[in-house]
Amino acid sequence: MHFRISSIFTSLSLIVALTTLTPITTHAAAIVLNQPVPLQQESIDALQHSLQPQDQDHWKLVFFGFAHCKEICPVSMAKLSMLIKAAAKAQVKVNGIFVTVDPDRDTDTVLSGYTKSFGDNLSHLRLEGERLERFKTSFGVEALFYTKNAGNTQHYQVDHSTTAFLIDPHGNIRVLFDALDDATTLAKMFSEDEDLFKL
Repeated sequence: MHFRISSIFTSLSLIVALTTLTPITTHAAAIVLNQPVPLQQESIDALQHSLQPQDQDHWKLVFFGFAHCKEICPVSMAKLSMLIKAAAKAQVKVNGIFVTVDPDRDTDTVLSGYTKSFGDNLSHLRLEGERLERFKTSFGVEALFYTKNAGNTQHYQVDHSTTAFLIDPHGNIRVLFDALDDATTLAKMFSEDEDLFKL
């Protein structure tokens, strides 16, 4: 069984770091950073690599999860797909990027089929080893593996944050939100908070 770890706790280190650096505005539980927080170039490059060239100047919705997730990730991905449609209606160009925290099971083939099942504007990012650890750290995301060992390489469980991130076309974190609980709030922001999307 997959258990959701509260995004408030798993991304606490990032939130604390960001809020000490920049003022924030809250929309319900979503956190809007009034000063954009730049990602490291390695993280920007990884996100860009996951997109088609014509989409690289779009806003990006970034969510961490794993394709074998039975409960949380499918609901979160459906909500991200809804957000992309809401953004398009508000004439904001947005792509979604699903970042696997479980590259051992989530091959590129698995991830391609998984993301396509939720819509055409969702892509995937698969990193391994230290590159994945650095990427997760840049977002303050954690993942905990249960019963994964040499005798169990397929049927283990993974707990991870449900925090999602809205990244501007320049590679700056602009909004943190819970992919399960805050999607409606973010959808309203696309149509009601025009100033946020003026770069």
